[in-house]
Amino acid sequence: MKNHYLLVTFLLSVCAVFSQDYKQMISEGTHTVQDIQIAAEAHFSQVGTARGKGFKPYKRWEYQALRQMNENGMLPSPDFYFTELENYNSYLNEVYSSSRTTVGSWEQLGPESWNATSGWNPGVGRITSVAIEPTNPNHIIAGANTGGVWKSTDGGLSWIVLTDNLSNLNVSSLTIHPTINTTYYWGSTSGTIFVSADSGATWNLLADTGNGNVNKILIDPSNTNKMYCSVQSGGLYKSTDAGVNWTKILPVIPTGYDFEFKPDGLYSTIYATGNDFFVSTNSGDTWTGRTGFGNGPKMIGVSASNPEMVYVLEADNGSFGNLYKSVNSSVSFTTLSHTDKNYFGYSSDSQDPGDAGVGQAPRDMDIAVNPLDAFDVHIAGINSWRSTDGGLNFSITSQWTPGNANGQNIGYCHADIDILEFVGTPTDGYKLYVGSDGGLFVAENPTVVNSQYYKDLTTGMGIRQFYKIGISQTNPVVVTGGSQDNGSSVMDVNGDWTDWLGADGMEGFIDKDNTNIMYGTSQFGTLYKSFNGGLSISGISSPDGKSGNWVTPFEQDPILPNVIYVGYDEVYKSTNGGNSWISVSQDFGPNINHLKIAPSSSNYQFAARGSNLYRNSFVGTVPTWSSISGFSGSINSIAIHPTNPNKVAIATTGTQRVYMSSNGGNSWTSYKLNLPNFSAQALAWGNNDENGLYLGMDYGVYYIDDTFTEWQPFSNGLPNVNISELEVNTVDGKLYAGTYGRGLWASELFDATLSVDEFALESFVVYPNPAKNQVTLQWDKADLVSVRVFDALGKLMYFTKNIDISQPTQLDVSNYASGIYFVKINNRTGFVTKKLIIE
Repeated sequence: MKNHYLLVTFLLSVCAVFSQDYKQMISEGTHTVQDIQIAAEAHFSQVGTARGKGFKPYKRWEYQALRQMNENGMLPSPDFYFTELENYNSYLNEVYSSSRTTVGSWEQLGPESWNATSGWNPGVGRITSVAIEPTNPNHIIAGANTGGVWKSTDGGLSWIVLTDNLSNLNVSSLTIHPTINTTYYWGSTSGTIFVSADSGATWNLLADTGNGNVNKILIDPSNTNKMYCSVQSGGLYKSTDAGVNWTKILPVIPTGYDFEFKPDGLYSTIYATGNDFFVSTNSGDTWTGRTGFGNGPKMIGVSASNPEMVYVLEADNGSFGNLYKSVNSSVSFTTLSHTDKNYFGYSSDSQDPGDAGVGQAPRDMDIAVNPLDAFDVHIAGINSWRSTDGGLNFSITSQWTPGNANGQNIGYCHADIDILEFVGTPTDGYKLYVGSDGGLFVAENPTVVNSQYYKDLTTGMGIRQFYKIGISQTNPVVVTGGSQDNGSSVMDVNGDWTDWLGADGMEGFIDKDNTNIMYGTSQFGTLYKSFNGGLSISGISSPDGKSGNWVTPFEQDPILPNVIYVGYDEVYKSTNGGNSWISVSQDFGPNINHLKIAPSSSNYQFAARGSNLYRNSFVGTVPTWSSISGFSGSINSIAIHPTNPNKVAIATTGTQRVYMSSNGGNSWTSYKLNLPNFSAQALAWGNNDENGLYLGMDYGVYYIDDTFTEWQPFSNGLPNVNISELEVNTVDGKLYAGTYGRGLWASELFDATLSVDEFALESFVVYPNPAKNQVTLQWDKADLVSVRVFDALGKLMYFTKNIDISQPTQLDVSNYASGIYFVKINNRTGFVTKKLIIE
């Protein structure tokens, strides 16, 4: 009876999970990754996984979630990361106060622009938000999905990043204060909102509204204490104290998408949407819901040329649903006829079947109306469209592949458009800005459609989301990297990038004998090869027509020419560069996630999926795979020592983060030591005599060898960004890091012979100390440095970079509370920290 009761309870819990919306579960942040997987699998078993069903966005989320979850299967909250980073900063300030040189010398290698060859959807990186000062369109802030907030003061010709030192680089919305152009608001994940009062130099957590991404922040220009924000899976909120406190204005509404003021200059009438439409005529004090709509997510379009006119764009199961129009300030709406049209699909004739759910709304969905012409309506999903008759008919204005765009004499804009926004003034005119999965674009003359319709403004932003990288063992190095949304790109010996694959780029490598030959993959293990540095590509047939995981392991034999391996549900080997395959393992069941070949002997191989680790030690010529245990957590990375194939390290999601084995995995030793509680993402062995090991986490790189009993920080100059993969080039003596949001980075390897005397940052001085209102910084060398000030708890109070303090430089500390602070300066060589007392 007891067992029967337990079975019924289990079945009820599983049914409860199946009945939930997996996207809602993700936004709520209270469910395990496994429960979300169950709900998602149930969803896609019903709707299918074809292009446009939302399966790809889900798999992108799942891949990162499985790598970042804790030992309980939960994703850590932004508050956790915020606190953990402050704790680690405090630890570094106390422990490493003297000058240090062996801390990394990281520099970004790009890509910061795109140059397509055989890639079919080129772009720099995903832009999720933009805010532009209306009277000064040269002043732009833009947000990258996992690459932070960026600023331009020259209309997008150049960019600087504002957030590399923060605990969170996730950006979902941005707003510039309407009357104080040095104050920025930034909406992020889990309902968090940050504010900067100094043009992005420093940021503070302003508020936490609850669950989900903050989709939009709206400020009343006539009373800037009144603010509104929409939170996906959180609802619609209002603040009357400049964002310090928020009240949910429609408690019954579980989600929030859009806010717009009626453009009559009064700011008392406000429109808002979740899956429903609401209007308030008293500055958000009370709201009225309008009927006659469908149940899908909605976006709002208004125009100052006719304030009474309101458009509502609605999605249906990811596809275009309906377009509604009101000519009386939302009192009543008319449904505009677009039968059998799907403007959220891929095709230029809007004939992708809407009933099949082709489209990715509301992730890719927006509407904007020309402020000078209320009949000039623009909508977007994967491509962008324009109507000149008030939404009755639409023609396409952009295509998601350059070739098709040029052939149709329309603009090229990278697929999957998140943002459409007209910005300007009646005197100077209006431009149409677009944020997509490939970058920030602008239509400078949005009324004339041709092949030059859109101009890419993203050049200069290093925001590529790399999943994997592969490097040559040459000097100069050649690097291929596979990234979310923007395919695979290659950096040649001159440091120039070209795009050689489209879709989502995944694992790839440079042939060890010929750097003109490279291999790559796209999602689910579709294999490619180029013989000419990416100028042209050819497909490689997968063994038995199989497909793999979202990121499929793909490796080259480190010794034998033309021998490559790929991991699906079995490990397959090719001895002729992919022309044919043989299985060299048993069937593991589900597809494997990781595969590594020992650099010193390809007879030693390790494979993993989840928390299952397998070792292959050949008996003669017969591969023999055995299961290995003795560690906890799911495996994120495997690294095999360069000269000892039995010396193995693994990075896991367990509490111990890193394990080491000296006997091929028969036993393991925890290497948690002094590591922070970030996610352990990537491992790479060095090639020194002390068994040096590098670890990349979702914040920072760390180093340890036989001469140390603790991990050493190795992140000088590196943003606080997720480290996807690390690889060592033994020829040029550098460590390369592929990051998920800030592109490719490289550093000189750890070198214990560097002298502190040669570094000489100890001569840096801070005075007076103690100080009250002002402190002076000075160093006796004319070298550009970065300056950070932390409080005693590790919170970043001040940051600036690339300044010369050889002459006395004053810093205002009049608003600092009394107590102990730490002033840290660094250059390319290392850092020094000085204690400062504020009275």
